[in-house]
Amino acid sequence: MGKKGIDKRTFLKGSAASAAALAAPNFFIGKAHAANEKLKVGIIPAYSFGLYWLIQDQGFAPGVDMEFSVFPSGPPAIEAMVGGSVDAITVGSVPPLAAMFRKVADFREISICGDASGLFTIIGQPGMNSLADMEGKKIAVTSGSNFDFFLDVALEVNGLKDMPLTRVNMEPIDGQAALIAGAVDATVPLATSKKLIFDAKPDASLIVDGAKMPLDARPSIMDVFMTTQPVLDAKEEALKQVVAAFHDEAVGMLRSDNKAVIDRMVVWQEGLGRAGVTPADVDPLLNGYFYFDTQEIKDVYAKGILTKALRVQSEFLVANERIGGMPDLDALVSDQIVKQL
Repeated sequence: MGKKGIDKRTFLKGSAASAAALAAPNFFIGKAHAANEKLKVGIIPAYSFGLYWLIQDQGFAPGVDMEFSVFPSGPPAIEAMVGGSVDAITVGSVPPLAAMFRKVADFREISICGDASGLFTIIGQPGMNSLADMEGKKIAVTSGSNFDFFLDVALEVNGLKDMPLTRVNMEPIDGQAALIAGAVDATVPLATSKKLIFDAKPDASLIVDGAKMPLDARPSIMDVFMTTQPVLDAKEEALKQVVAAFHDEAVGMLRSDNKAVIDRMVVWQEGLGRAGVTPADVDPLLNGYFYFDTQEIKDVYAKGILTKALRVQSEFLVANERIGGMPDLDALVSDQIVKQL
């Protein structure tokens, strides 16, 4: 299975940054269809998640009406799902792992919205051409975050896991400023900061580009579509229709008419009250993800790629004391829907 997404174009944190502007859920309903089953979906306003809005917008699942509740981040979306105000949610990879470890509910990750690895980069000072050049140097990275996880995986796959270097705990924006000022030798920035860094420092070096990492080497920081087992059993047909539409029609439209999807994402964001969003803003954040068509998502589940990615990330989170122990990944990852596609 090859690397997917619009990878000829150019974070989980990118997702989180997109979501952070909202403080509370907003509610809206997409294009209505008559006499259809209703599916209440909690959605975080990152662009990979917006493809579920696109399904309703374009009428790709004519047997289902999706009603969307917009949340600023994963934890409140999970809380709403546990409380029953939404049936399913789009969410980054970390909150479900923490909730599953705490055994909050019988959660199930039934599909993948996108692999955010392509949004991550490591950028260094001029003349730093490889990870090996970072030996003994200082790198700004948010401790215990997906940025830190990306750095860990990049070092390990290049055989440099034990290479001495100094990690300076900084938020991405602060790390960007420190790199430009020359206070650190490298940083793991937000996806939206890459252009800003090179505008300020044209001779900076792109040391690692997540979009160019092969499937078996990239961190696979998966944004997922999830529900609970009781809802999965009660609304299996509706969930199957929207998941099928995501991997067939929505991903198909993204690949065949990328400009049209970008334009619809602008409309979606403007509907959330985000004035001034432009196609240029949307493009790198939408197209930085790896997306899976129907056969590819079936392969991801059949080969255990999602489970493996979550295991590696869980081990990292446990080691960094972000969660108290390993969650039950075999229960969390469910192929109940994907195997029917």
